[in-house]
Formats: sequence, structure tokens, C-alpha cells
Amino acid sequence: MNQPPTGDGQGSGTYVGGSVTGNGIAVGAGASASYTSMSAPADAAHQALLKAVHDLAEDLKRYPVTPETQELSASLEEAEQQVTGTGRAQPGVLDRLRTALEAASGVLGAITSATALGTAVAGLLGG
Repeated sequence: MNQPPTGDGQGSGTYVGGSVTGNGIAVGAGASASYTSMSAPADAAHQALLKAVHDLAEDLKRYPVTPETQELSASLEEAEQQVTGTGRAQPGVLDRLRTALEAASGVLGAITSATALGTAVAGLLGG
């Protein structure tokens, strides 16, 4: 985005031009900036896990809130943060996710997104 210089009539002005990627920049009084780096999943299996996590998180919004669905939501969030932050999910996170998914299965039934997530977790855990 390029904008022509603007001024206050006293010789000062502002010009915005070019582009910035992968950084946070703040200029001026009271300005602030933040930047969060998101790593891409390390491999196809983690990409499938991340998609399944997103799909189930969306589907969970249509289900009643129970202790089991709350635990599953927390496990989904933990897995998503780890995969987006590091590119992969550690076995402990996957185990917690599988346990939460099994505990919530009575509430969720056999919805497609839960089945897909179970398949993705099992593939990463080796069975």
C-alpha cells in the first residue's frame, strides 16, 4: 500500500509504502506491534492432524458443553498450539488428545470429524 506524504503544514509528514512480511513494526507515540510466527506442520501426517483438529473444534460448537467436551476442547487447543508452534505434536499431547476423544465419544457419537481425528492421532502414535 503506498500513500502520498501528508503533512501538518510545518514540514513534517508521513509516508507509507512497500511491504513487510514476518516482522512487527511500530512507529510513533503510543504505537505497538506484535508478531507471532506460525510454523507449518512438519509433514503430511501433522497437516492431517491439524485439519482434523480444526474440523472437530468447529463441530464441537454444535454440541452441549459437558466435562468431556470441555476436556476435548482443551486438548484440541493444546494440540493445535503445539503443531502450529513447532510443526509437530509430541506423544504426550497426542495421548491426552486420544484419551479426551475417547471420553467424549459418548456425547459425540460417530461424527466424521471425530473419526478423522482418531485416525490422524492413531497414525502418528503408530496404531
